[in-house]
Amino acid sequence: MALLHKLRSVGIGGKLLNMIKGMYDAPKIAVRVGNEVSNSTEYLCGVRQGCPASPILFDFYINDIFKGVRGVRVPGLTSRIPGLLFADDAVLLAESSVDLQTALNTITEWSDTWEMSVNASKCGIMTISGELTTDMTLQGQKVDSTDQYTYLGYIMNSKWDVSDTIRNNKLKAQKAL
Repeated sequence: MALLHKLRSVGIGGKLLNMIKGMYDAPKIAVRVGNEVSNSTEYLCGVRQGCPASPILFDFYINDIFKGVRGVRVPGLTSRIPGLLFADDAVLLAESSVDLQTALNTITEWSDTWEMSVNASKCGIMTISGELTTDMTLQGQKVDSTDQYTYLGYIMNSKWDVSDTIRNNKLKAQKAL
């Protein structure tokens, strides 16, 4: 199992690894709708839904997704920033179209190696300066361009205008009151 391999690679072993291994030994899932429960079926991928350990196990699993991605220079920092990662929400950063496609190829290789699929329809490419010179692909799927992207509730756009985020947060606050 890939998760166990990842855990071993970061030094997790012994009783803790055996406990996690036991949690994932032939896991089964059933679905309840109202008072009806389906027959259980074995599932072979992903972390257990609803399990308190699942978020941290997923973090261990995905933590090296940016390995090999060049990223961007940020003034005042000594190392480049390849992207932003929060759970399964990722933002790749690149300084050119060529660097971006190279980064997407790196993510494709990582995803294929670790048996993860990426839904390109939930992805978008937003340029801050310049224009895309070619179509970008991720796991063989075209990734569309966009002028606006929402990441963790923050609406980003190519003009660095924050008025949409302010307006959105104001509406949420008004609804809450």
